[in-house]
Amino acid sequence: MPRPLSAAARTKMLDAAQSIIVAEGLDACTVDEVSRRSGVAKTTIYRHFASGDELVIAAVECIKTDVDAPDTGSLAGDLRAMIERFVAGVEPAVSRRLFVSMLHRAIDHPQFEQAFRRSREAENGPLRIVLQRAIARGEVDPEIDVTLAMQFLQGPFVVQHLLRPDAIALDERLDQMIELSCRALAPQPVRV
Repeated sequence: MPRPLSAAARTKMLDAAQSIIVAEGLDACTVDEVSRRSGVAKTTIYRHFASGDELVIAAVECIKTDVDAPDTGSLAGDLRAMIERFVAGVEPAVSRRLFVSMLHRAIDHPQFEQAFRRSREAENGPLRIVLQRAIARGEVDPEIDVTLAMQFLQGPFVVQHLLRPDAIALDERLDQMIELSCRALAPQPVRV
C-alpha cells in the first residue's frame, strides 16, 4: 500500500515554486530548482505532480490577487475601488511578468491555456458583481452583454498595466478612463 502524500512536503514545494516564479519567472521554476530550494526530493515532487508544468500551474494558482466586489453606490466608485485594491495588492513587475508568461505558454500548451482561463474567470467574478449592481441601479444598460462589458472595461486597464504600469497611478488619467467607461455603458436614450 503506497504511503499517503505529505501535506507538509507539498506546502514546501509550492512555497518554493511561488518564490521562484515571483523572483525569476516561470522559466526559472524547474523541478530541479524547486527540489533544491525546498529540500524536497525530486521523487517526492513527482509523486505530487505528474510534470514540472503541473507543479508550475499549481504554484501559479496559489498566487492570488484577491479583489472583492466593492459596493460604493456607483459604478465609477466601484471601479475606482477595485483598481485601487489591485494596484495596492500586486507588485506591478511580478503581475506583468506572470500575465505575459502565462499567456505565452497558453498559446502552445493546453494545460496552461486552461489554467490561464481559470485564473481570468476567477478574477472576473468581482467585476461581474459590480456590473450587475450597476445594472440594478440603472447606471448600465440592462440589455448589455455583461461578459462583453467586462472585456470592454478591462481592456484599457490591462493595456496600461502591461505597457505603462506607471500610467495606472491613481490620478486624473484614471478618472478619465473610468468616466469614459461609465458613459459608454450607460443606458442610451430611446430614439423616436
